[in-house]
Amino acid sequence: MQSRKPKLLDLVAVLKRPAHDDVEVGEVGTVVELLPPDGIEVEFLDRDGRTRCVATLSVDDVFMLNRERTPIG
Repeated sequence: MQSRKPKLLDLVAVLKRPAHDDVEVGEVGTVVELLPPDGIEVEFLDRDGRTRCVATLSVDDVFMLNRERTPIG
């Protein structure tokens, strides 16, 4: 279980492919909307930086990517 829920503009990776969207497991996107109680909208970009799709996912279907510095040693 994750220690915190995603916030706006957090980066997340897809753990479970939604049946209705063109999103694959492992893809990385940006949280663009928070939907109560446990939903999020995630924007996925193409190689040129244009929006490819926006998918509605559950927070349980994504993995939060670490954007904070982690002490080493």
